[in-house]
Amino acid sequence: MDFQGGLHIRLAMEDSVVRAVSIKSDRLVLASQVFQGKAVAESQEMLPLLFSICSTAQACAGARACEQALGQPASATVERLRDLLVNTETVREHLWRILLDWPAFTGGEPDRAGMMASVAIQRDLQRALCPGDNAFRIGGARCVPNAAALIDIADRLDGLLHRFVFAMPTSRWLALEDEDALTAWAGTRETAAAALIDRVIQLGWHAAGACEAKPLPLLEPSRLNAAMREREFIHRPRWLDACRETSSLTRTASPLLGELGHRYGNGLLVRLVARLTELASLAGQVSPDQSKAAAATVSSGTSNPGIGQAAAARGQLVHAVELMGERIVSYRILAPTQWNFHPQGVAVRALSALGGGPQKVEAQARLLISALDPCVDYEWSLTTAE
Repeated sequence: MDFQGGLHIRLAMEDSVVRAVSIKSDRLVLASQVFQGKAVAESQEMLPLLFSICSTAQACAGARACEQALGQPASATVERLRDLLVNTETVREHLWRILLDWPAFTGGEPDRAGMMASVAIQRDLQRALCPGDNAFRIGGARCVPNAAALIDIADRLDGLLHRFVFAMPTSRWLALEDEDALTAWAGTRETAAAALIDRVIQLGWHAAGACEAKPLPLLEPSRLNAAMREREFIHRPRWLDACRETSSLTRTASPLLGELGHRYGNGLLVRLVARLTELASLAGQVSPDQSKAAAATVSSGTSNPGIGQAAAARGQLVHAVELMGERIVSYRILAPTQWNFHPQGVAVRALSALGGGPQKVEAQARLLISALDPCVDYEWSLTTAE
């Protein structure tokens, strides 16, 4: 059962301009308090059940937090495997949006065959990376990856992305260096991804929703430790007195994204291309040797509370646990949604930047909300002044 709740997003228009945006949340941001009084092992078993979205990232951040609090760090090898498992979940989550949601914006049908194939790839990768054990077992996982299986899985993933997303090898798509090359690729409309990018280009929506937004930097452990004790920080986080964004756009770079960002800021086209870029990049890392560790995932040393982080599909995820022995005294989780859909955060700023007729604003708003991608259900409305 998922206890995460949802968001209520309201836009008000007057004279073809969005005059007000409000985001209210009934997310149970302290739902993790159900772990209070429970043993560490029990909490780790419950995490994927309590938070069904990005459950791998939740398990990863939770294991790291508990290991730090207990002073039982996992090996560097296990940490690399954990990052790879989280990255593969991110691939699946990106494909969920691209294959199931993006077609609706261009009049297409969801590609359920491609999505089912991606789910099977993630399942098989989990089995191949740590056969006979659980990579998120506190402090003691024994993982010996099945190298032959990983080669096969990497080939399957590349073939899936070639067929359903890029209509070319991912390495070739990543080599697109400028807007002209992107426009030519999108113009083929061979996949739902190409069709959506082409629609945004043809409508001239490249910079729709462009706004000022500061990326979430590396979170300094001691400062984060103190902040995670504060209820207001969990509900409405700010870092160095500023709202922050954490997303594919803030953690992904390429020559193409650099050019698009210079022209269109963090507008709609740039956000969509950032998701595709991260997808292609992560797909090339289905190997413990090729995978890149997520930034600021593990803090060295022992502390109570312990802090664990993971680069989840929608942004940086933070867990903080305080123990007495091996019993949990306090458990708090800070999800990416709290940053990106903060009442003064990037979603509000992006939606506030929209203008035009109600139909145009509605279409752009739907795309922007999808691009920022809250990890919970949401409902939204647009009202216009008489």
